[in-house]
Amino acid sequence: DFTDYKYLPDEIKSKMLESNCYSFSAVYSENSGIAIPDIKGRLLSAEDKEIIQRIARVFEQAYIRFLDLQKAEAQTREAQIQLALERVRARTMAMQKSDELAGVAGLLFKQVSDLGIAAWTTGFNIWSEDNNSYVDYITSPNGGFIEPYTVHTERAEALRDISNSRKSGVEFDVLYVEGEKIKQLYLALTRLDEKQYEKMLQDGIRFPSHQYEHFVFGSKVSLMFITYEPVPEAHDIFKRFGRVFEQTYTRFLDLQKAEAQASEAIKASSLDRVRGEIASMRNANDLHRITPLVWRELTALGVPFFRCGVMIIHEQEKVVEFYLSTPDGKSLAALNLPFDTSDVTRNPVINWRLQKVYTDHWDKEQFIANTKLLIEQGQIHSANTYQGGEEPPESITLQFVPFKQGMMYVGSAEPLTKLQVDLVQALADAFSVAYARYEDFTKLEAAKAQVENTLSELKATQKQLIQSEKMASLGELTAGIAHEIQNPLNFVNNFSEVSKELLNEMSEAYEKGDMAEAKELMNDVIENLEKINHHGKRADAIVKGMLQHSRSSTNQKEPTDINSLADEYLRLSYHGLRAKDKKFNADFKTDFDEHIGRINIIPQDIGRVLLNLYNNAFYATNEKKKTASENYKPIVSIETKKINNKVVIKVSDNGNGIPQNIIDKIFQPFFTTKPTGQGTGLGLSLSYDIVKAHGGEFEVETKEDEGSTFIIQLPVKKNF
Repeated sequence: DFTDYKYLPDEIKSKMLESNCYSFSAVYSENSGIAIPDIKGRLLSAEDKEIIQRIARVFEQAYIRFLDLQKAEAQTREAQIQLALERVRARTMAMQKSDELAGVAGLLFKQVSDLGIAAWTTGFNIWSEDNNSYVDYITSPNGGFIEPYTVHTERAEALRDISNSRKSGVEFDVLYVEGEKIKQLYLALTRLDEKQYEKMLQDGIRFPSHQYEHFVFGSKVSLMFITYEPVPEAHDIFKRFGRVFEQTYTRFLDLQKAEAQASEAIKASSLDRVRGEIASMRNANDLHRITPLVWRELTALGVPFFRCGVMIIHEQEKVVEFYLSTPDGKSLAALNLPFDTSDVTRNPVINWRLQKVYTDHWDKEQFIANTKLLIEQGQIHSANTYQGGEEPPESITLQFVPFKQGMMYVGSAEPLTKLQVDLVQALADAFSVAYARYEDFTKLEAAKAQVENTLSELKATQKQLIQSEKMASLGELTAGIAHEIQNPLNFVNNFSEVSKELLNEMSEAYEKGDMAEAKELMNDVIENLEKINHHGKRADAIVKGMLQHSRSSTNQKEPTDINSLADEYLRLSYHGLRAKDKKFNADFKTDFDEHIGRINIIPQDIGRVLLNLYNNAFYATNEKKKTASENYKPIVSIETKKINNKVVIKVSDNGNGIPQNIIDKIFQPFFTTKPTGQGTGLGLSLSYDIVKAHGGEFEVETKEDEGSTFIIQLPVKKNF
């Protein structure tokens, strides 16, 4: 009973036990052997032995052939597995967008199927931090993925087993479920109750009676292969594919992070443009620029839509001021509709009071009815213009997103996702802030006009009053900020545009497989984003400096290298003007006294003074170039020198100079010789105040047709 003979048939066993003798003949080769037992004890003859030896040699050759074939089959199988893994790796590295994850997973599962592994369904799971739930991506019969959904593991015993396996830290586990356990599993996965489950069974829908669930666990994601029968020979293959998919998911997370960063940069740039453009609006006619602006920025943010607009809600007058776009992004005439005009005004106003997003859906007939109502009220004159053609849209989903002064309206073919609504909300909030400034500006403009009429008889004292009040009104401050902040914003806008082009080039490089070029372009984009951040902070510093200028300054002075400061702002001015006007060109020269050392100043304020002088100098040379001979070469010079206990800074240009009849006015607020819209007349006034606040002197020397020199004298050791 302790040998392999126990497996012999009982008939043979009984004969062996009855026999008085037993013989055993064997021929052994290197890899095999032939044995001939005889229960009668007969020995082989010499001739029989020769025959057996010959048979053994032939069998040895056959067995060696068997081993070779077995090895070749194993090598072929391994090559197939390696090729399948390499296909998945290659597809992973070719991923350019995070939404390609499902496509890579689909390829992985196809490779498993092509290897002959009988998995009736497959999927992958993205786990929560506590490993008590996961988002399930399951392959559908047509090869795609069923809509992902969240699975909570406490809802069924089988799911708890999966969760416990993951928590235990194992790389791979196989779970077998049947009977009541598999029923409870499918009740949890389908989110059905007992009655619904039984009804589906009665209707002929069948759920598996048993299944083997194979899980390969990674750090954040796991692969799942479900079979009806055990497949132990596939376990190692499952593990190897699991390790490859872990790389895929890491790549997915990297792409997702990069996309989020790029999206945030696009979003920030878009919001800045909205703030900047609305801040430049000065009257009611300017408001017609709203809808093209919103159209452009919604497009930049990637929100799918074909109509948009803005509702300005006037609660006191019970009127909605509606700025709508045509389907091609052009502005329609503003509509003025009472709150109770229709549901189009009534429902958005109700939700605006609650600061809630309101969504509605129109079919073709509802769109036509609304168009007829607007024509009857005289709000629009042409259905074709309002519709964007002879035929209205078949359907439209209307989303109204609230902000402080009203609602932003987006019309789309399909309802917007939460992420897309969030983008619209961010745009609406930026619009709200900018529009509030516009309202403040218009109110202050009206107040300013009234003050100017009142002070018409006090012109003799106006100069002294403005100098002493130092920009008392918010309207003046707003205009000053708009003037002074222009250059940093130019840098932000230009580097944003360049970054967009680089990203397009990087996308092309990815498509070509040129990873080296793509990486180089990526580094360029990173550098541009750092520059955008730098100039954004610079703009922020300018705004803060302006606010402090309008009140009593609390900035702390600090030892500053005046030469470095002067050089930095010179190049900032030059490149900023070049960014605005590609045709602009001028030479600049520097002559810095290296013995000055550091002086005690507020660097942002003095930098703003220098930037203003540089901009004015370059502007003067550029204006002269328009009428001068071809031999004229625009030149701006900056010189620093330490004389006794003072530092002298000179900014010179070879422009047209300043006429003598206005030389006494150039430091007055709001005085400017530039065309309307190009200057506020606050730059030199603010610069004069800053220099005076530092205990310095500010002078100008000029000759008509030869140029001007602005001279700043700052004390070296005086405490303020």
